[in-house]
Amino acid sequence: MKTLLRRISTGQFFKGPDQWTKEPGDALNFRMIDRALDFVDRWHLMDVEVVFAFADEDQVTSVPRDKIALDFEK
Repeated sequence: MKTLLRRISTGQFFKGPDQWTKEPGDALNFRMIDRALDFVDRWHLMDVEVVFAFADEDQVTSVPRDKIALDFEK
């Protein structure tokens, strides 16, 4: 499974600085959700969502950012 960022408005996947691609196989794999979310927060990216690509990279599954919680209650 690959953890990717996808621009909502265009459907393109993050490949690198100022680089986006239509192919999930060419996109940067963040490997873990927290790395992808940290990247979004650090660079103040808007209009992006976390998606997962499985063995068949033609199909990806998105997860709305507000549904992913990394904060744990103590």
